[in-house]
Amino acid sequence: MLIKSGSGINYLLDYKNGKIKQGLQIGCPLDDYLRFKPKQLNIILGHDNVGKSYFINWYFLTLSLTNNLKFIIWSGENQHGQILRDMVQMYSGRPFKELSEKEIISYSTFLEQSFTFIDNSKLYKPEELLEIFRNSEADACLIDPFTGLDRQMNYEGNYKFLNMARQFVNETGKTIYINTHPTSESGRSGNLYPDQHHWKGHLKPPLKDHIEGGKAFLNRCDDMFVIHRLIKHETMKYFTMVGVEKIKDTDTGGKHTELDVPVLCYYNFGLGFTIESKDPLQKLRPKQAPIFKQQKKLDIWDEINKKANQ
Repeated sequence: MLIKSGSGINYLLDYKNGKIKQGLQIGCPLDDYLRFKPKQLNIILGHDNVGKSYFINWYFLTLSLTNNLKFIIWSGENQHGQILRDMVQMYSGRPFKELSEKEIISYSTFLEQSFTFIDNSKLYKPEELLEIFRNSEADACLIDPFTGLDRQMNYEGNYKFLNMARQFVNETGKTIYINTHPTSESGRSGNLYPDQHHWKGHLKPPLKDHIEGGKAFLNRCDDMFVIHRLIKHETMKYFTMVGVEKIKDTDTGGKHTELDVPVLCYYNFGLGFTIESKDPLQKLRPKQAPIFKQQKKLDIWDEINKKANQ
């Protein structure tokens, strides 16, 4: 089917007049780099056990509460009860075990209006999962991880899936996020911080070219970001690093992070990330988090931020 001549004039005039619609924000410095946009295929890359799933679940929770979005999640490695537990704790701003049963029921019921979870006891083929996504009311979908699907384990199979995913987002307007892992090469000694670095000996974040499955993912995705954490560092283990490696359309918001300058997201005792003292969930909770926790976080942030910029 050919596109009718002149059908793009509205976009051209909107661009000329600065009226291009911007991606959705969550109300913290991460918005400078990442935006939620409909009809996108986005890739998340990170080593195992650095908190990729935890970060994306926080990001989805915050997007849901700030922009009234709905999400559907397939997690092959985490039970939906564990995900919901973390979300309830983030939303409440209080340790989960301090919540009453009434509060737990109330908060989880509220959150499940925006989050749907797919049973992970079955091994899904990509087309089966996409069909479940298609029939949902969700604005965005998560595949976590891609390697957990029943698929062809080769280059051709990757492209087949990515082409299906691209067609899916184009047809439905939904956005897909895919959690991926790097190759084994990225976890070897050659990818450690050098002796002269203040994080010497710790594992570096994977490069975008380290993605398992190769360049197909980079070629076909809209946005790509890397999640990393120095899990054995005394203080940095509490910070999740977000490096944005690809933003296909910067006109609608978002940009690359600078080399070796990721966005630092503080764990905040499991109550939802804070970024440069900003907690996007603070005003959205039924009760605000205690002030003393914020003050303690600020002391740590000042120390780490100073070292990171040396």
